[in-house]
Amino acid sequence: MIDKIYLIQMDALIKNQTPCQGAQLLMNTLAENGMDYLVITEQTGRTRQQMKDLFRSLGFNYIKEGDFYTSAMAAVDYLLAKYPQWKKAAYIGGRGIQEALSKGGFEIDNKKPDLFFAGMDRNLSHKDYSDVLQMLLNGAILISTDSRRTQIIDGVQMIGNGSVVKMLEYACGKESVSFGRGSNMILRMALRYLRAKPEDVLAVGESFGRDIAPAVRMGMETALITNGKGIENLQMSETMHPGYIVENLDGLVR
Repeated sequence: MIDKIYLIQMDALIKNQTPCQGAQLLMNTLAENGMDYLVITEQTGRTRQQMKDLFRSLGFNYIKEGDFYTSAMAAVDYLLAKYPQWKKAAYIGGRGIQEALSKGGFEIDNKKPDLFFAGMDRNLSHKDYSDVLQMLLNGAILISTDSRRTQIIDGVQMIGNGSVVKMLEYACGKESVSFGRGSNMILRMALRYLRAKPEDVLAVGESFGRDIAPAVRMGMETALITNGKGIENLQMSETMHPGYIVENLDGLVR
């Protein structure tokens, strides 16, 4: 196996609550050999405890709560370090955002927050989004924790949180600060969480544009999981390409 700290996108491990080929083998082998790893994700609908319970139920025998790092955690860690004076926040999204804000010591203020965290919530109305707009117009900084343009739900392609964030950006006339997949912010904060340098890490993902390219730019070693798909149209170059290309996660266990 490659002797690095493994920084693994959660979507490369499970999809629709089903393990990807080789996922349990890779993760269990890393744990059994005492190798460090971290699972990163922009999905914040679950707490880390809930993610651990899900993974354990799927055969990831050694995974722990502390092995997960979310975009919401990255945003909170960054903001606490850089802007400690901002302590009031509001949010839309799941329990993962709520957990990260609570552990960060933020006060939830739905009237005039310093920060607004945008995660996925499929139950909001036009009035709800208009209320969010008022917070942004009143000065709240828009924080994006989920950059998915679309997402598959029950086999149907539906609007994702990234599209909702674009709507809010257009409405308020200000850009968001993104910690979602494809941004280097979650990678930067994951390194800080691990207390590691870029050269210490192997970034593992299934998307060249969202997982591999940002990691290459930061100086990380990378492994692209193709899942049987071709790589001809991924716009790789001599300087922008993964260090390893494998069909599935079995290929990383050697």
